[in-house]
Amino acid sequence: MPGTFIGILCILIATGCAFTGTLLRWNQIDASALMKSEAGKQAFNTMRFQTFGPNAQPLIGYFLYKDGIEVETGGGIPLVRLGKKTLEEVMADYVSVQRANMSTVGSNLIVREIIRADALVGYTASDINMDVRIWDITKGDEPPVLRLEFRDLRRDDGLNNRRPQMRGF
Repeated sequence: MPGTFIGILCILIATGCAFTGTLLRWNQIDASALMKSEAGKQAFNTMRFQTFGPNAQPLIGYFLYKDGIEVETGGGIPLVRLGKKTLEEVMADYVSVQRANMSTVGSNLIVREIIRADALVGYTASDINMDVRIWDITKGDEPPVLRLEFRDLRRDDGLNNRRPQMRGF
């Protein structure tokens, strides 16, 4: 068993998938209450990302983050940088993309605030079937560098065990 772990770790390092960082804390929040508040009217840098793979209908998520933060993703992740958007504009974009895709799947977006060093750095907004994680991979005194990862939770192995279908790294 330990040999298997070491083998997997070597593969991850060789393919460039291994990185060091700290998983940032998050708190789920009430999106409608946030949109009515002053904080909800603030525009953030926004990127839209989606799953791909065996499911015909992709799941869609967003990361809204403050100025001065660099965001990295793994290679091959379908994402679109949307410029500055408020949470309300993100919700409208989500509805628009769902209609354009003639999607029959999708939930209301789950909104989470992302915390780094006891300060808000942004929000994720994603389908309930997406696991979205934000890592702090900043080195030294450079400006904050965050890494976005996500996976599709819909895949089932037939034993009611959920496994990642697509990972964003």
